Amino acid sequence: MLIRDEEGDELPDMAAAEALVAEILRDMLRLPHVYGPPRRWRRDVFVVTDETGAVVAEIPYANVLS
Repeated sequence: MLIRDEEGDELPDMAAAEALVAEILRDMLRLPHVYGPPRRWRRDVFVVTDETGAVVAEIPYANVLS
């Protein structure tokens, strides 16, 4: 599942990015009628980019959910 965030968030470091990913995943778990059942997206990854669009990290959903 690809959900592009055109606005993005400016974060100070990777720990802040991981905390935001966890918050978003909690919302996704709470809203299966919007995002579908977790089994559909559990193996996906969050792709974190910098202001130029370069990928700086890929955070697997499963790492955050476990």
